Amino acid sequence: MLSSNTFYKIVSVLVAIVLWAYVIEVTEPVKKQTIPDVPVQLLNEESLAARGLALSGEASYTVDVEIQAKRAELSKISAGDILAEADLFGYSMGKNYIPVTVTAPDGVTIISINPIKIDVVIEELVEVAKPIKVSFVGQFEDGIEAGQISTQPSEILVSGAKSEVSAVSYVKAEVATAKLTVEGGTIQTKTVAVNREGDVVQNVRLSSSFVDVTARLSQVKEVPLTVEITGQVAPIYDVTSLEIPDSVKIKGSLTALAEITGLTATSIDISAVSSTSKLPLEIVLPEGVEFASGYESLTVEISIKPVATKQFTYTADEILLEGIDGVSNITITTPQITVTASGSEVVIAGLKKEDLVPYLALDAESLISATAMVQVRYDKQLGHIAVDPEEVHITLNETE
Repeated sequence: MLSSNTFYKIVSVLVAIVLWAYVIEVTEPVKKQTIPDVPVQLLNEESLAARGLALSGEASYTVDVEIQAKRAELSKISAGDILAEADLFGYSMGKNYIPVTVTAPDGVTIISINPIKIDVVIEELVEVAKPIKVSFVGQFEDGIEAGQISTQPSEILVSGAKSEVSAVSYVKAEVATAKLTVEGGTIQTKTVAVNREGDVVQNVRLSSSFVDVTARLSQVKEVPLTVEITGQVAPIYDVTSLEIPDSVKIKGSLTALAEITGLTATSIDISAVSSTSKLPLEIVLPEGVEFASGYESLTVEISIKPVATKQFTYTADEILLEGIDGVSNITITTPQITVTASGSEVVIAGLKKEDLVPYLALDAESLISATAMVQVRYDKQLGHIAVDPEEVHITLNETE
């Protein structure tokens, strides 16, 4: 049996605990607390689409909410217990500041909201067809690639805010290499919109979340490539380099590749080239054969540079008349001509006006037409001579 003193001590402790709980629950003052990162729910987003509008950006907003309640209540409150909403109804294109309304559980008072408005950008809603590109995850064996790749559908509609859709370069579909076979087959895989760098563009919608990819394992073979170069660049240019691929890698079944020992590209004409260029090659492949990865767009790379040039002006009196005896009664009525000489930098640097001799080789036909072609005589090693104008007017004077 407990002594009477011990009994009274225990009763005193229990009474003290009850009184303390009463004070905490009933008489204790309320406390304040800030709940951070309360997600904001956007209302009436569908009303924007009905008016041809869409949100720009990820549309993920949060606010910090300061609340007031008794200590016991505060200990139970989290961000999930606070409801924050912003109504998009009636807003138009551009930057909009939309008020946030907050609702809390019974017994909890809202003191403040930060921020009280969210910054929402609304743009034109657009829908654009984007190509599908298949990427393969995992390593292929040496000399093996995916071939005869096709997708169904071949493109997917991407919709959303205009700036977001414009950022989408293509729709990516990933396929594990382990799923491919020599016989080929169809694999269903998820799609995702990506930009030029391959980063995912989040705030857009796709007309299809999945795509059927058909592909098979193909053998890779390297064969010689013949490329014929025709024509010549203009005389005012020098070709500094000409890079012509001498082989190409192709892929297909062993049977399709067996008979191919080499390929010939369509000839390349360089006569119209006026700057350093990459000229695309056209190569016709047999049925069932494709270009291997990295060989789909082979080119001939030609580098050119202008040769050195120098110009001289000659008056009509400085042009010689040749070809007909007794030409003293013939007058050149074109006041002057310009002669442009081109060649190596060393030769052009030392070229003088007297090194070039412009002249007319006259004959009966030129006298009848009253025009003659200007020719230039020279001894230097020049690449090209241009005369402007190429023809001059002449007049046959009457003899007294």
